Amino acid sequence: MIEAKEKFMEIPFIDLRVEEDFNERIFDRWKKALYQKDFIGGPALKELTTNILNYTGAKYFIPCANGTDALQVALRAVNIGKNDNVLIPDFTFWATYEAVINVGANPIIIDIDPYDFQMDFELCCKAIEKYKPKAIILVHLYGWCSQKLDEFRAICKQKNIFLIEDGAQIMGSKFKDEDIFKSAKLATVSFYPAKVLGCAGDGGGIFTDSEELYNICISLCNHGRATHYGHSLCGWNSRMDEVQAHFLIESLKEFPIRLESRKITEKKYLEFYEKNKTNLKISIEKPPLNITSNAYLQVSLAKENYDYKSISTKLLELGIKTANTYPCPVSKQQGLDKSVEIISEDNVAEHISKKIVNLPLFPYMTDEEINYICESLLKI
Repeated sequence: MIEAKEKFMEIPFIDLRVEEDFNERIFDRWKKALYQKDFIGGPALKELTTNILNYTGAKYFIPCANGTDALQVALRAVNIGKNDNVLIPDFTFWATYEAVINVGANPIIIDIDPYDFQMDFELCCKAIEKYKPKAIILVHLYGWCSQKLDEFRAICKQKNIFLIEDGAQIMGSKFKDEDIFKSAKLATVSFYPAKVLGCAGDGGGIFTDSEELYNICISLCNHGRATHYGHSLCGWNSRMDEVQAHFLIESLKEFPIRLESRKITEKKYLEFYEKNKTNLKISIEKPPLNITSNAYLQVSLAKENYDYKSISTKLLELGIKTANTYPCPVSKQQGLDKSVEIISEDNVAEHISKKIVNLPLFPYMTDEEINYICESLLKI
């Protein structure tokens, strides 16, 4: 056990730090919206949509209530439903599986690549031949994406499979120097507060390069409306409200500097690792080749004979909170339908889930905090 007297700093896993005048700007916006009674479908939503399209370079954007709804809307937009097979990765948040189940389709779980922690491309190809999926949900985990993103996109185009890119964690990330959302046929995003671009509650959105899909998604998010009291689809209520839109507008203004702050911290962790890797119980992972990370989550792997629990316990005794994203693959969740097919050769997701250590990483971390974390890693 590490003696308590060594502990002198408390560092949370995440701290939603903002700029000095940020709250005042938000309150001014909310006060104006309150007096004008702009709650649903008002001017802030239009402003946010324009700003996000300008930032990403994407063609169309549809705000919605949350990231899980965004996935379900995307699936419905391409007519995924009963008896359709959908490939998903084993290493993702439960919402990816949930969305497929909720539209009545059959999820087929694919193990991950041990090098970039994304869906394994070769296993995916085998599953395509065996199960003839109608769609694939490719999850861009940790603010990264698969090194084989081009190959995933190409095979889906070749085989007429709908590729839905779950970009809940990748706002601000780039693949081959291009915003990932810009070149996606259909992608989703989450604005959960802890994300790199978060709102003051739940929020999400859908990106597409198709005018047809754009119009379908808009309708599905708003009760399937064609006119105010005319309904051409059976949708549901998944509209983003003006409160969240205002918050995101101001957050997006600060997004570049917050992103740069995250990347500086990520770089310092990596530099520390290169100097001290032989003395550490973890390996600090670099983003895969061709990918510009948004530093959403710092990713480390516990070295042989260690696991997340032992390392996190020792760091917590020193005042440092960590995370394990994710501690359990989809294939081992209690709520999994036992009939679901799982495609794996080496149980990579299960192995990695026990080893992942996410160190604190959030905007405006101080040198003192970063140095303390690094010094503590040498003590455990």
